[in-house]
Amino acid sequence: MRSLTVAGPAGALHIVDHPAAVPRPDAGAGSSREAPPVVLVHGMVSHAGFWEAPLAHVAGRRRAVAIDLRGHGASEPPPDADYAPSACAADVLAVLDALALPRVALVGHSYGALVALAVAAEHPERVARLLLADPPRDFTQIPAEVQAQHFPPYLAALAADGWRDTAVATFSEALAGSTPATRETVLARVAATPHDRMLGMSRHLLEFEAVNALDRYLAAPGARAHAILAPSNAWPQSLHALRPALTAVVLPETSHWLMLDAPAAFAAELEAWLDAA
Repeated sequence: MRSLTVAGPAGALHIVDHPAAVPRPDAGAGSSREAPPVVLVHGMVSHAGFWEAPLAHVAGRRRAVAIDLRGHGASEPPPDADYAPSACAADVLAVLDALALPRVALVGHSYGALVALAVAAEHPERVARLLLADPPRDFTQIPAEVQAQHFPPYLAALAADGWRDTAVATFSEALAGSTPATRETVLARVAATPHDRMLGMSRHLLEFEAVNALDRYLAAPGARAHAILAPSNAWPQSLHALRPALTAVVLPETSHWLMLDAPAAFAAELEAWLDAA
């Protein structure tokens, strides 16, 4: 494993790079067939360490890279406080270029799924496979009158002095079904997250047209997309409900942070998707 820092568009980006140690069993002697590296993008308030179990599971058979998004983990925050999925996607592309990875299997969890969708929509030629780990529903697909009733008060609460209480309540709801260890880990990260990061990413979460980005990727030749879901991801605006072409599997008895709640099961599903014909 290597811990590296590469230059990003808005500051230094930290990554964890696991080289492949064992050739794929379907790549015989002298074969040119090579599994694409897997690149993992964490969600809001998280960091590359949230991928520890999946990294350990797949890294021996293929190259695996986990990225600290801007302002998370050991990556620098952007001077302009821009945490939009498109801005974070530029960081991911900078990492791919720095590591000379022309085409990868891209995995994104939660807000990181939106970042992965932004990469895949703009550069489908760089994404051999796309895995969305419990992606957010597309909030732009919620009826306009419901948006007008709920979104402004929520964002106003996140902008007010007591914003962290609102954040804790929101993340606690998404932790339904979690293990005690997952709950402790996630809420500790919520407590450590700066205000501009929480507010900015929350705004973009509500504004990002996820289904449009998914459509753009799926229209590309050879595009393949899959989702691993928590049981709670059953909204009318869930991406797999809006687009049945996005195949999906549900991990029982998990919260939104399913890779922490059921690390072995998540890693097995990830590997199965990576190895699927």
